[in-house]
Amino acid sequence: MKPRSFSSFEKDEDGMVNINSKQHWDALVATGNPIVADFWAPWCGKCRQIQGFVETLAEDHPHVTFVRMNTGDEGVEPIKAALNVTVLPTFRFFNGGEEVGAPVTGYKKDQLEDQVTKLAL
Repeated sequence: MKPRSFSSFEKDEDGMVNINSKQHWDALVATGNPIVADFWAPWCGKCRQIQGFVETLAEDHPHVTFVRMNTGDEGVEPIKAALNVTVLPTFRFFNGGEEVGAPVTGYKKDQLEDQVTKLAL
């Protein structure tokens, strides 16, 4: 499968790309573009609390793709398992098709902003 270009991944009204399958995720990572992956669940209070901050970061860094993955979606399970996501929210960072930086877990705005700033350089 040929990777899709950056522009073919549709963002929602919050500037986020919603991923619900490993195929979609693999295609996005293969673009080599900088990515912030947000693993969340509707029942997760900290996930809901930090969401507005994540949306602001997405607005401030338009050349970084911010991805939202609902861990309750069956199609996200293989991604969650491969990346060993066990805490919500979890943020992972990718560039050039590979994971970069340290994961950020929980409600840690400063750490999240630092990692996004490094990724955006």
